[in-house]
Amino acid sequence: MPDFIPPPPGDAGSSLAARGPTPADSQAIKQWTRDFLRLDAAAVVTVMELACADPGCPLIETVIAVFDAHGSRKWKLHRPKAAVTKIMVQQALAAPPLP
Repeated sequence: MPDFIPPPPGDAGSSLAARGPTPADSQAIKQWTRDFLRLDAAAVVTVMELACADPGCPLIETVIAVFDAHGSRKWKLHRPKAAVTKIMVQQALAAPPLP
């Protein structure tokens, strides 16, 4: 999926290029999650890219899971890790976690 809106100058970390996922993509998403939720060092954040073949399901989705003193929480973004931006992560985390 092409990026139609380029990232703002000097904000290279807020948009990940559509070039396939890399370990840096996961690290960026984890850091954005830690920053937005103000997680302590003991919290565990995982970022997974999952495929789905069910009708109406996106082909690839990114799942963010947080394990901390509040229990486990997860959010889904309906796009591959490489296409996730900082704004998308913030919008997803602002919503209640999935059951």
